[in-house]
Amino acid sequence: MLYRTQNMSLSEVQLISESETGRVMICEDLNSSQRLRYSVFVTNDHEIIAKLHRVYSTARNISKDTAINYFSDGGQFLVFYPYVPPRPIESFYMGKHIELSKCEEICKNYIITCMTSELPYQVLSLAIQQGQMNIARDGSVYLSYAIDLSDVDETLTEKDCVRLCTDNLLKMIAMKEESVKWDLRDLLTKKSERKAFTNFAELYRDVDLVAGRHRKTGFFRAIKMWFEDHKDRLFRIFLTVCVILLVFTLITFLTNAIFGDVPWLRLFIRSFEQIGLQSLVE
Repeated sequence: MLYRTQNMSLSEVQLISESETGRVMICEDLNSSQRLRYSVFVTNDHEIIAKLHRVYSTARNISKDTAINYFSDGGQFLVFYPYVPPRPIESFYMGKHIELSKCEEICKNYIITCMTSELPYQVLSLAIQQGQMNIARDGSVYLSYAIDLSDVDETLTEKDCVRLCTDNLLKMIAMKEESVKWDLRDLLTKKSERKAFTNFAELYRDVDLVAGRHRKTGFFRAIKMWFEDHKDRLFRIFLTVCVILLVFTLITFLTNAIFGDVPWLRLFIRSFEQIGLQSLVE
């Protein structure tokens, strides 16, 4: 199969996947002296084409190095990305056999890759779900683009991508034995259950905060980390105390306004002037 644009002639080299609504394949540009390769999604489904037009017309600024171009050829709509050789995390991440600090570093790299990707969130979510997150031999994480765009959902946001990212991090963490104490596991589990993460920056900040806690930390840093971990609970306690004090103050004011006296203040005023039948006042 050959697809032509004004400057390119894309020849199919390898079929990755195929469905009723589209095909994902690796193509080679015959017009390129270097025979550059691209990951290509092809569809003739008008609803999908309309969705993709809307997604990319409102997308963030996209670099020519990382993503996207699209065109039509003979009724076929093509979206193509640079070809990146895959090395899927699902196959090459050996978390069970590497130390915790290295696992934590890979988790941070995973988040950074998602956070810095210029793909629209609707497409990034598909890339995460379809196993397009890859790990290099040095532990860095990168995206590949053999993405089936048939199920693109215009309603997805950064928060949805963060949830998918967190779920995948938990799968990676699960490779470590439960007997290994790991603060990162506890943090992600608790916040994932509450769906507390709303953006990648927040997720990265929390992961970076707890990374390396299995190593010895200074006293003041330990205190700081404790406050960071419990800031939500401390805020709720502080808010509760403030509400109680506000109610107490309001009741005191109303009691004084109505009766001209505040009965419970007598505990602190003249409370020791008389003990039993003995007066201590001369």
